[in-house]
Amino acid sequence: MKYLSLVAAVATTLMAAVPAQAKPKSVAVCSVTDLSPQASACAGFFSGNLLNNKADNVLAQKTALNSLGFTWNGDFNAVEKIEFSGQTVNFATLLNGTTYVAMHFGNGQGGPGNGTAFYRFDAGTNLDTFNLSYSAVSNAVLYSTALPPVPEPETYALMLAGLAAVGWVARRRAR
Repeated sequence: MKYLSLVAAVATTLMAAVPAQAKPKSVAVCSVTDLSPQASACAGFFSGNLLNNKADNVLAQKTALNSLGFTWNGDFNAVEKIEFSGQTVNFATLLNGTTYVAMHFGNGQGGPGNGTAFYRFDAGTNLDTFNLSYSAVSNAVLYSTALPPVPEPETYALMLAGLAAVGWVARRRAR
């Protein structure tokens, strides 16, 4: 009995000494309607500003993005981060196709509280800006967006045929 108590005490001490990798605490629930165009999935709002290069925050970002179907390697130098306020997000990169972003919303009016949310949405082709439902935004991160579509060879052929036809008509009128 004496040894059983000692084993239990040692086990309790060891479990308390090893920190658990817990999911970040949520302050609210995100919605796919938080963005316009509407997101197809979201994760968060997780407590605090997770959009930095601290090891525990990178792990939280990886976990949230993975839940949206995107595997991020944790390279914070490969993302585009902007700081702004308002409801219109404008990255320097044009957005195309499936896009993964995150926003930190502060404690200001019009926000869910001090939290970070992650979103997946279809940006279409060459989307320059998108809008948020909340106004208390302090920064945003663009993790991934597709490359802009390359025109098919048939598109170039049709364009050249059109230019040739315009040239032929102009030359004929000149005579």
